[in-house]
Amino acid sequence: MRYKLDKRLIPVKGQETVSEDDVLIDILSREEFLKGHHTRYEDHILIRSLERGQYCRTDLLKDCVVGTLVIPVKKNPLKRPLIFGYYMNENRLILIDDSGEAERMLKEIDKTQIFEKTYPAHLLFEFLEYQVRDDIEYLQKYEEYLTEMEDRIMSGRREKEDVLGIILKARKELAKVASYYGQLMNMSQTLTENYNGLLKDEERALFHLFAGRMARLSEYGRELREYAQQIREMYQVRMEMKQNHALSFLTMVTAVFAPLSLIAGWYGMNFKNMPELNWTYGYPFCILLSILLIGLEIWYFTKKGWLKK
Repeated sequence: MRYKLDKRLIPVKGQETVSEDDVLIDILSREEFLKGHHTRYEDHILIRSLERGQYCRTDLLKDCVVGTLVIPVKKNPLKRPLIFGYYMNENRLILIDDSGEAERMLKEIDKTQIFEKTYPAHLLFEFLEYQVRDDIEYLQKYEEYLTEMEDRIMSGRREKEDVLGIILKARKELAKVASYYGQLMNMSQTLTENYNGLLKDEERALFHLFAGRMARLSEYGRELREYAQQIREMYQVRMEMKQNHALSFLTMVTAVFAPLSLIAGWYGMNFKNMPELNWTYGYPFCILLSILLIGLEIWYFTKKGWLKK
């Protein structure tokens, strides 16, 4: 699909002619790009970047900018991301996309934006802005989710859930998102350097502001990842305390019945001259002695606070 950029995106019909002064926006599939662009050095760089599709990047070449956008899916950042390629020169921007998402995004941008400056770099800036338009709210909701998880752990309502698995997944997602913001920051800083002279001063200022915003989002994402790690450590401490309490309780039970085991072992020897064997009150005496010992030990443990949770 091809558009002319003249304050709005104007679709170019198949047979319509365009002038050299028109600013053109092309959306091509990889196959279409390979058919029409495969002879220049910058084409090979862009094709190689698309084949790898690992991270957001930009390369400033002699008279153009090429790069890739690897955008995680916010609902599930660990799924396969959206991958776009882009080529930009003074009066043209090519977006390479097989999913159809790039065209949908441009139409959404066109509904809300009037491009006073009809330059490809301005549209690229708006395209990047669209990717992170609601991300501060996204991270805030993540923080609320982690806070709720912390409260549930402290109240003991998450003991039957796989808390460690949930936290590990959250940390992986936050690492992915924070890395994405860092890549956009580096990409914007590279565009701000503008050592090929392609961008105007106002466009450099836009990307400079965008780089600062991405730095703040990246730092926020890292802080949330550290928060998730703190929740994980807190949960482990709580589980260890619970296990220690259980072991302490078993130890006290063993200590309570140890004297009874001694009495049972002692009188179980049945030597001939043991006076208690023929004593009329020997059996009641052992019962009372056992009850007394148990009572004294429970009183002592309670006084020391060892029976408290």
